[in-house]
Amino acid sequence: MQTLSVLEFLQAKSSSAASYATTIIDVRSPSEFAHSHIPNAINLAVLDDEERVRVGTLYKHNPFEAKLLGAGLICQNIASFLPTFLSNLGLTPAHIIRIYCARGGMRSLSLQTILHNIGYRTIRLQGGYKAYRNAVLTDLAYTPNMQFFTLVGPTGSGKSELLALYEYALDIESLAKHCGSSFGAIYGAQPSVAMFENMLFARLGELEGKKVLVEGESKKLGNLIVPKALYNAYQSAPKIYLHTPMELRIQRILGYYQHISEEFFINAMQKIAPFMQKNFWLEAKRAFMRDDKYMVAQILLEHYYDKVYKKEVYAYRIESSNVHDALDSIRDIMARH
Repeated sequence: MQTLSVLEFLQAKSSSAASYATTIIDVRSPSEFAHSHIPNAINLAVLDDEERVRVGTLYKHNPFEAKLLGAGLICQNIASFLPTFLSNLGLTPAHIIRIYCARGGMRSLSLQTILHNIGYRTIRLQGGYKAYRNAVLTDLAYTPNMQFFTLVGPTGSGKSELLALYEYALDIESLAKHCGSSFGAIYGAQPSVAMFENMLFARLGELEGKKVLVEGESKKLGNLIVPKALYNAYQSAPKIYLHTPMELRIQRILGYYQHISEEFFINAMQKIAPFMQKNFWLEAKRAFMRDDKYMVAQILLEHYYDKVYKKEVYAYRIESSNVHDALDSIRDIMARH
């Protein structure tokens, strides 16, 4: 039974062509998994939250009895879910199954032992999720090994669309589930800090050595902070300014925000009140109440977003009326730079 370091664990490959050839199983409890986990891992808890607390509490007073209780619960749980789990995923002995728990101990070893004895190829993460998190934090403390080209421009310029079209893009807003503005919470709940860092680490690993397109995000996106080394790297990179006609910007904003609720709108407007002239702020609210979202978008762009937009010093300027033409221009810039 193999036990590998974080880097070896993440890079483990299978000869099988199946898409799930290197399945990663997180055997921690549901609440541990929900807080943060290795991206693309599947949660297969060998102890649920209540059972984990029971075993942990008992361990403080009687380690032997706690291990005995834990072993019994783990065996019962694995017996209940294992046949269905293996069948649903279509896993065969040709696949590599990577397994981890909190610290690489009893929980992951228990499942690995059973799968190994059945005939599956298994790998256990040495040091568990704690070791993985240490690797993530260490990696994010250093400047990424890639060449950034940073998109800048006022709200509604089409930066997100261009990132979606370019194969080597780092879409920080998407990972953070936040647009980085007062209205940025349209994606719902943000990931935890740890989960955001894990997703950044995974994506940066995929982009290593590439010419990467990124938006010039502020350091703070909602409740999350972009790691300092990454932030400094794309802020100091060559900047590409997107010039977009106001009408197209308005239409784009309408596409993003046309279905927001009155409660969401009012809460967001309260946040920007100190930074916007009162007459325009009130006009935008009245326009929303009469369902004139076109006017809302126009007012907010002209009298809030464009007023607070930090003018960037940029190396290149392109027209972005057509995102496909804009992307061609960006590729030309990258090729020449």
